[in-house]
Amino acid sequence: MKKILAMMIPVAAMAGCATAPTAQRGCVAEKFDSFLPRYMSDRQFAAERTVFPLESLATAEEKKTLVAREQFAASAMLADMIKSDHLSTRQLATPGGMELNVFRPDSDSLVYFYRFRQQDGCWYLWQFEDSSL
Repeated sequence: MKKILAMMIPVAAMAGCATAPTAQRGCVAEKFDSFLPRYMSDRQFAAERTVFPLESLATAEEKKTLVAREQFAASAMLADMIKSDHLSTRQLATPGGMELNVFRPDSDSLVYFYRFRQQDGCWYLWQFEDSSL
């Protein structure tokens, strides 16, 4: 019995030294088409996947502001806004990212650009632009 106990102590000590598998950081080449619907409709996910402070550009006023997490959380969800205002969307690949254009068809009165980039394989919103006239 002492022999078995004596053998188990070094084994237990070695097991304690073993490193636990590290948690994976980032995403594994997340597809934008899979990411976007969740981003547009899941408030918590959208907040996690937005770079704060968020750059907000108002083209007509030539003004740049920074949006805080609290301001972002109080805004309408993108999917709700698109549905309620009968807006259209268009996706465009850009150097270093993706851009979502949200607009009112047949009008320049409402034109928004949401700019996303990948970091560690995950998509993040980093800039919003209001180009409405």
